[in-house]
Amino acid sequence: EMDSIAEVVGLSAPDCVVISDEVYKYIVHAPPRKDSTRLSLGESPLCDGHIQFASLPGMWDRTITISSAGKTFSATGWQVGWCVGPSHLVGRIHQLLPYVQFCTSTLVQEALALSLPRADLPYEGFDSYYHYLKAKYIRKRDLLVSSLEKAGFAVPDYNRTASGGFFIFARIGKELAKQIPKELINVPNSAAPGGVARQDWALCQWLIEEKGILCIPSSPFFSLERAAEGVSDEFIRIAFCKTDETILQAAKSFGPDICEGKETKPELCLVREPEPKLE
Repeated sequence: EMDSIAEVVGLSAPDCVVISDEVYKYIVHAPPRKDSTRLSLGESPLCDGHIQFASLPGMWDRTITISSAGKTFSATGWQVGWCVGPSHLVGRIHQLLPYVQFCTSTLVQEALALSLPRADLPYEGFDSYYHYLKAKYIRKRDLLVSSLEKAGFAVPDYNRTASGGFFIFARIGKELAKQIPKELINVPNSAAPGGVARQDWALCQWLIEEKGILCIPSSPFFSLERAAEGVSDEFIRIAFCKTDETILQAAKSFGPDICEGKETKPELCLVREPEPKLE
Protein backbone atom coordinates (compact mmCIF):
# COMPACT_ATOMS: atom_id res chain seq x y z
CA GLU A 1 0.00 0.00 0.00
CA MET A 2 2.77 2.42 0.87
CA ASP A 3 4.60 1.61 -2.37
CA SER A 4 1.39 2.30 -4.30
CA ILE A 5 0.97 5.68 -2.62
CA ALA A 6 4.61 6.52 -3.28
CA GLU A 7 4.17 5.62 -6.94
CA VAL A 8 1.15 7.91 -7.27
CA VAL A 9 2.96 10.75 -5.51
CA GLY A 10 5.99 10.28 -7.76
CA LEU A 11 3.80 10.66 -10.84
CA SER A 12 1.97 13.69 -9.46
CA ALA A 13 2.78 17.37 -9.65
CA PRO A 14 5.87 18.51 -7.69
CA ASP A 15 3.73 20.25 -5.08
CA CYS A 16 1.95 17.00 -4.09
CA VAL A 17 3.06 16.29 -0.51
CA VAL A 18 2.53 13.34 1.85
CA ILE A 19 1.72 14.03 5.51
CA SER A 20 2.61 10.81 7.36
CA ASP A 21 1.10 10.56 10.85
CA GLU A 22 3.48 8.21 12.69
CA VAL A 23 2.61 8.97 16.31
CA TYR A 24 2.14 5.25 17.05
CA LYS A 25 5.46 4.12 15.60
CA TYR A 26 6.76 2.91 18.97
CA ILE A 27 3.58 0.96 19.70
CA VAL A 28 3.61 -1.51 16.81
CA HIS A 29 2.75 -4.91 18.22
CA ALA A 30 2.52 -6.90 15.00
CA PRO A 31 4.90 -9.83 14.68
CA PRO A 32 8.22 -8.53 13.27
CA ARG A 33 9.14 -9.92 9.89
CA LYS A 34 11.80 -12.62 9.82
CA ASP A 35 13.73 -11.33 6.82
CA SER A 36 17.05 -9.63 7.41
CA THR A 37 16.44 -6.77 4.97
CA ARG A 38 13.88 -4.88 7.00
CA LEU A 39 16.33 -2.22 8.23
CA SER A 40 17.23 -1.42 4.63
CA LEU A 41 13.53 -0.76 4.01
CA GLY A 42 13.47 2.06 6.55
CA GLU A 43 12.48 0.07 9.63
CA SER A 44 14.01 1.37 12.84
CA PRO A 45 15.59 -1.07 15.33
CA LEU A 46 13.47 0.72 17.95
CA CYS A 47 10.23 0.28 15.98
CA ASP A 48 9.97 -3.35 14.84
CA GLY A 49 7.27 -3.56 12.19
CA HIS A 50 7.15 0.15 11.38
CA ILE A 51 8.50 1.56 8.12
CA GLN A 52 8.82 5.31 7.81
CA PHE A 53 7.14 6.54 4.65
CA ALA A 54 9.88 9.11 4.05
CA SER A 55 12.40 6.25 3.73
CA LEU A 56 10.78 4.96 0.53
CA PRO A 57 12.62 5.80 -2.70
CA GLY A 58 12.12 9.42 -3.70
CA MET A 59 9.80 10.23 -0.80
CA TRP A 60 12.06 12.21 1.55
CA ASP A 61 11.60 15.46 -0.38
CA ARG A 62 7.85 14.92 -0.57
CA THR A 63 7.04 13.84 3.01
CA ILE A 64 6.29 15.55 6.31
CA THR A 65 6.50 13.01 9.15
CA ILE A 66 4.45 13.81 12.25
CA SER A 67 5.19 12.48 15.73
CA SER A 68 3.83 13.27 19.18
CA ALA A 69 4.78 13.13 22.84
CA GLY A 70 1.10 12.55 23.60
CA LYS A 71 1.23 8.91 22.50
CA THR A 72 4.88 8.10 23.23
CA PHE A 73 5.08 9.63 26.72
CA SER A 74 1.42 9.47 27.82
CA ALA A 75 1.08 13.24 27.61
CA THR A 76 -2.16 13.42 25.65
CA GLY A 77 -3.75 16.85 25.83
CA TRP A 78 -0.52 18.82 26.24
CA GLN A 79 -0.29 19.31 22.46
CA VAL A 80 3.44 18.85 22.12
CA GLY A 81 4.98 17.05 19.18
CA TRP A 82 7.22 17.58 16.20
CA CYS A 83 7.49 17.11 12.48
CA VAL A 84 10.45 16.01 10.37
CA GLY A 85 11.00 16.74 6.71
CA PRO A 86 13.02 18.68 4.15
CA SER A 87 13.65 22.34 4.90
CA HIS A 88 11.46 23.62 2.06
CA LEU A 89 8.43 21.95 3.68
CA VAL A 90 9.21 22.39 7.38
CA GLY A 91 10.05 26.06 6.78
CA ARG A 92 6.48 26.71 5.67
CA ILE A 93 5.18 25.04 8.81
CA HIS A 94 7.32 27.43 10.87
CA GLN A 95 5.71 30.34 9.06
CA LEU A 96 2.18 29.08 9.66
CA LEU A 97 2.43 27.76 13.22
CA PRO A 98 2.36 31.13 15.05
CA TYR A 99 -1.05 31.82 13.51
CA VAL A 100 -2.47 28.44 14.53
CA GLN A 101 -0.94 27.73 17.92
CA PHE A 102 1.35 30.49 19.04
CA CYS A 103 3.47 28.26 21.26
CA THR A 104 3.33 25.08 23.31
CA SER A 105 3.84 25.19 27.06
CA THR A 106 7.50 26.00 27.73
CA LEU A 107 7.63 23.53 30.61
CA VAL A 108 6.34 20.70 28.44
CA GLN A 109 8.81 21.54 25.68
CA GLU A 110 11.65 21.44 28.19
CA ALA A 111 10.39 18.14 29.62
CA LEU A 112 10.25 16.62 26.15
CA ALA A 113 13.74 17.85 25.28
CA LEU A 114 15.06 16.11 28.41
CA SER A 115 13.00 12.95 27.85
CA LEU A 116 13.96 12.18 24.26
CA PRO A 117 17.67 11.37 24.87
CA ARG A 118 16.87 9.51 28.09
CA ALA A 119 14.29 7.36 26.26
CA ASP A 120 17.12 5.75 24.29
CA LEU A 121 18.73 4.45 27.49
CA PRO A 122 17.92 1.19 29.32
CA TYR A 123 14.64 1.48 31.24
CA GLU A 124 12.87 -0.84 33.70
CA GLY A 125 14.90 -3.84 32.56
CA PHE A 126 14.41 -3.15 28.84
CA ASP A 127 16.95 -1.97 26.27
CA SER A 128 15.19 1.42 26.07
CA TYR A 129 12.03 3.19 27.14
CA TYR A 130 10.59 2.46 23.69
CA HIS A 131 11.04 -1.30 24.14
CA TYR A 132 9.39 -1.00 27.56
CA LEU A 133 6.48 0.96 26.06
CA LYS A 134 5.81 -1.67 23.42
CA ALA A 135 5.97 -4.54 25.92
CA LYS A 136 3.66 -2.69 28.30
CA TYR A 137 0.98 -2.15 25.68
CA ILE A 138 1.20 -5.73 24.40
CA ARG A 139 0.55 -6.94 27.95
CA LYS A 140 -2.39 -4.55 28.39
CA ARG A 141 -3.75 -5.53 24.98
CA ASP A 142 -3.68 -9.23 25.85
CA LEU A 143 -5.29 -8.52 29.22
CA LEU A 144 -8.23 -6.77 27.55
CA VAL A 145 -8.43 -9.30 24.69
CA SER A 146 -9.01 -12.11 27.17
CA SER A 147 -11.88 -10.21 28.79
CA LEU A 148 -13.47 -9.30 25.46
CA GLU A 149 -13.41 -12.90 24.24
CA LYS A 150 -15.08 -14.08 27.43
CA ALA A 151 -17.73 -11.37 26.99
CA GLY A 152 -18.62 -12.59 23.50
CA PHE A 153 -16.49 -10.42 21.22
CA ALA A 154 -14.23 -11.64 18.43
CA VAL A 155 -10.84 -9.94 18.29
CA PRO A 156 -8.00 -10.02 15.75
CA ASP A 157 -5.44 -12.81 15.92
CA TYR A 158 -2.40 -10.70 16.77
CA ASN A 159 -0.06 -13.55 15.92
CA ARG A 160 -1.06 -13.02 12.29
CA THR A 161 -2.64 -9.58 12.01
CA ALA A 162 -0.67 -6.37 11.70
CA SER A 163 -1.50 -4.03 14.54
CA GLY A 164 -0.36 -0.95 16.40
CA GLY A 165 -1.60 1.81 18.69
CA PHE A 166 -3.72 1.10 21.73
CA PHE A 167 -7.17 0.32 20.37
CA ILE A 168 -8.92 -2.97 19.67
CA PHE A 169 -11.43 -3.17 16.84
CA ALA A 170 -13.69 -5.90 18.21
CA ARG A 171 -16.47 -7.75 16.40
CA ILE A 172 -19.78 -8.10 18.22
CA GLY A 173 -20.63 -11.80 18.64
CA LYS A 174 -24.08 -13.12 17.74
CA GLU A 175 -24.98 -14.04 21.31
CA LEU A 176 -23.86 -10.66 22.56
CA ALA A 177 -25.87 -8.89 19.85
CA LYS A 178 -29.01 -10.63 21.11
CA GLN A 179 -28.65 -8.84 24.46
CA ILE A 180 -28.90 -5.36 22.94
CA PRO A 181 -32.35 -3.90 23.65
CA LYS A 182 -34.24 -3.65 20.37
CA GLU A 183 -35.53 -0.20 21.27
CA LEU A 184 -31.95 1.15 21.02
CA ILE A 185 -31.30 -0.09 17.47
CA ASN A 186 -32.07 1.92 14.32
CA VAL A 187 -33.56 4.83 16.22
CA PRO A 188 -33.04 8.55 15.47
CA ASN A 189 -29.85 9.95 16.98
CA SER A 190 -28.46 13.24 15.72
CA ALA A 191 -24.93 12.33 16.88
CA ALA A 192 -24.78 9.09 14.89
CA PRO A 193 -23.71 8.97 11.22
CA GLY A 194 -26.75 9.56 9.04
CA GLY A 195 -28.77 10.46 12.15
CA VAL A 196 -29.53 6.81 12.97
CA ALA A 197 -28.11 4.73 15.83
CA ARG A 198 -27.31 1.36 14.31
CA GLN A 199 -26.23 -1.78 16.18
CA ASP A 200 -22.70 -0.58 17.02
CA TRP A 201 -24.08 2.65 18.46
CA ALA A 202 -26.79 0.80 20.36
CA LEU A 203 -24.33 -1.61 21.97
CA CYS A 204 -22.11 1.24 23.12
CA GLN A 205 -25.11 3.00 24.64
CA TRP A 206 -26.20 -0.19 26.40
CA LEU A 207 -22.70 -0.88 27.74
CA ILE A 208 -22.31 2.58 29.27
CA GLU A 209 -25.82 2.65 30.74
CA GLU A 210 -25.97 -0.92 32.05
CA LYS A 211 -22.35 -1.95 32.59
CA GLY A 212 -20.56 1.35 33.15
CA ILE A 213 -18.13 0.74 30.28
CA LEU A 214 -17.59 3.33 27.59
CA CYS A 215 -16.65 2.11 24.10
CA ILE A 216 -16.65 3.85 20.73
CA PRO A 217 -19.03 2.93 17.88
CA SER A 218 -17.27 1.98 14.68
CA SER A 219 -19.64 3.70 12.24
CA PRO A 220 -17.91 7.13 12.42
CA PHE A 221 -14.82 5.44 10.93
CA PHE A 222 -16.75 4.42 7.81
CA SER A 223 -18.25 6.50 5.03
CA LEU A 224 -21.93 7.35 5.41
CA GLU A 225 -22.72 5.06 2.49
CA ARG A 226 -20.88 2.06 3.95
CA ALA A 227 -22.31 2.65 7.42
CA ALA A 228 -25.84 2.78 5.94
CA GLU A 229 -25.14 -0.58 4.28
CA GLY A 230 -24.44 -2.05 7.73
CA VAL A 231 -20.74 -2.70 7.22
CA SER A 232 -19.90 -1.13 10.59
CA ASP A 233 -22.76 -2.68 12.57
CA GLU A 234 -20.69 -5.55 13.96
CA PHE A 235 -17.75 -3.58 15.35
CA ILE A 236 -16.83 -1.29 18.22
CA ARG A 237 -13.50 0.27 19.24
CA ILE A 238 -12.06 -0.16 22.74
CA ALA A 239 -8.97 1.48 24.21
CA PHE A 240 -6.43 -0.27 26.41
CA CYS A 241 -4.27 2.75 27.27
CA LYS A 242 -5.48 2.38 30.85
CA THR A 243 -4.11 1.25 34.16
CA ASP A 244 -4.19 -2.49 34.84
CA GLU A 245 -6.69 -1.80 37.60
CA THR A 246 -9.06 -0.08 35.18
CA ILE A 247 -8.84 -2.92 32.66
CA LEU A 248 -9.45 -5.53 35.38
CA GLN A 249 -12.43 -3.59 36.70
CA ALA A 250 -13.81 -3.36 33.17
CA ALA A 251 -13.38 -7.12 32.83
CA LYS A 252 -15.40 -7.57 36.00
CA SER A 253 -18.11 -5.28 34.63
CA PHE A 254 -18.24 -7.20 31.36
CA GLY A 255 -18.48 -10.38 33.37
CA PRO A 256 -18.75 -13.91 31.98
CA ASP A 257 -22.54 -13.67 32.11
CA ILE A 258 -22.96 -10.75 29.73
CA CYS A 259 -23.94 -13.07 26.85
CA GLU A 260 -26.51 -14.77 29.06
CA GLY A 261 -28.36 -11.54 29.74
CA LYS A 262 -27.58 -11.49 33.47
CA GLU A 263 -27.01 -8.15 35.13
CA THR A 264 -23.59 -7.20 36.46
CA LYS A 265 -23.02 -4.21 38.64
CA PRO A 266 -21.43 -1.29 36.80
CA GLU A 267 -18.00 -0.82 38.32
CA LEU A 268 -16.43 1.98 36.33
CA CYS A 269 -16.20 3.70 32.99
CA LEU A 270 -13.29 3.31 30.58
CA VAL A 271 -13.00 7.05 30.09
CA ARG A 272 -10.04 8.24 32.12
CA GLU A 273 -6.88 9.01 30.18
CA PRO A 274 -3.54 8.02 31.68
CA GLU A 275 -1.98 10.73 33.79
CA PRO A 276 0.61 12.80 31.90
CA LYS A 277 3.97 11.16 32.51
CA LEU A 278 7.19 12.29 30.90
CA GLU A 279 9.95 9.81 31.61
